[in-house]
Amino acid sequence: TGVWAVKGPKQVTADQGSLLAVSCSYEPGYELNSKYWCRQSFLWFCCTNIIQTSGSEVTVTQGRVSIRDNHTAHSFMVTQSGVTLGDAGRYSCGVKRKLWFSTSHTTRVM
Repeated sequence: TGVWAVKGPKQVTADQGSLLAVSCSYEPGYELNSKYWCRQSFLWFCCTNIIQTSGSEVTVTQGRVSIRDNHTAHSFMVTQSGVTLGDAGRYSCGVKRKLWFSTSHTTRVM
């Protein structure tokens, strides 16, 4: 498996008040790993965790954000309702790995 095992859009645009949806795909073999969505700070290596799965396909919702993993499609979807200007920024979708650094992909939300 490669180091960059997660792929997703480089940039997504959402109108204020609308629903933001970001789909991230991952390499086979990571189905049971926890998937996460975090917001990056000005330090590239700092990412504030917003939501994550338990490794199952159950939808997890916290506030306006939800995340759902699809093991068959090797992808997970993050949705956020009621988008505001304050939600703009850089985010990462990623897969937590036990013995190695987590692998993630950065998406810019406009």
